[in-house]
This record gives sequence, C-alpha cells and structure tokens, in this order.
Amino acid sequence: MKKIFIISLVSLLLNCNNKEEFKKETLGVVTFEVPDNWKKKDIKGIDSKIISFITSNSDTIYFEYGAYNNPFNESKIIINDSLIYKALKKNSIVENIVFSNNKELDNSQGVFLDNYYYYDTISGHIAKVMLPKKSKRGQMGLYFENIDGKKNNFSIYTLRPLKEVDSLNFFKLKRSIQIK
Repeated sequence: MKKIFIISLVSLLLNCNNKEEFKKETLGVVTFEVPDNWKKKDIKGIDSKIISFITSNSDTIYFEYGAYNNPFNESKIIINDSLIYKALKKNSIVENIVFSNNKELDNSQGVFLDNYYYYDTISGHIAKVMLPKKSKRGQMGLYFENIDGKKNNFSIYTLRPLKEVDSLNFFKLKRSIQIK
C-alpha cells in the first residue's frame, strides 16, 4: 500500500511539472491552440492561406485555408489477376498497385489504405478525420469542407504519423478548434 502511495505521489508531481503551454492561432475563420514550442512557418500559397508548425520532434503539421485544398487523396489500384499484377509490378508502371483475391471486398473495406477515415463533428461542423493504421506509415489529418459558406475548405495534416507527445498534442489541437 505504501509503494502504491509513493508511486502515485511521484506520478502526480511529474505530471504537474509537465504542464505544456499552448498559444492561440487563427487561420481564416478557424481558431485553434498549438504548443508554445511548435515553431510557426508561413508558406506562400497560390489560392490558399497556408501555415505550418514544426513540432518538438521536428515533424511538420500543415494548415490550409482556401477553396482548393483537400489533402486526403489516398488510393490504391487493386488487381485480382496475378499475371497483370506481375507485369505491372515488373515494369513499375504504377506505384500504388496491390494484389487481392477479393478485390471488391478489400476495396470497400479499405484494407490496403495506409489510413483510417471517419467523420466527426467539431465546433458544429462535420470534419473528416484521418489517422494512420501503423505507427511508421500513413498520415494524420482533419478536413472541413465549405467551412465558411464561401466554399473555402480547411485542413490540417501531416505527411507521416506523429510520434510521442506530438501525437497527443494533435488530439489536443483537434479539441481546441473553434470555427466562427
């Protein structure tokens, strides 16, 4: 019993000292919070406002606000003919090609995709959420379509899965989103 109390007390003290500070940011009609130690970079966009943040583990999270952004374009070509599959693979014609005996079922279930996708309501708006299936492959992201009634979209995404505390901070960021 004494050991449990000591472990609990040490854990509580460590958690109190690890309070991370967050700062508010705004892009278009969206306000959100990011950790103070993330470094902001403005990126010149053609038809969108784009910023990025370099995380504590040197990963990059992109934020885009504009009419023509949708980074969730993952797709695979599923072949159920082994001869065609081998010929395409041998000649390197297509990169995102996979073989399946159950092409229609595997495609409808997203078996070969690197990410899971689902919809969630955030600040009263429908968002498509993208999370990696594996820790070393895939992406993380949020996508809001027509967020302001003027056909502008808003997206937050990474090019690879975030690690450790950055992954947790991504979910804190998600919870902090406010849309005007």
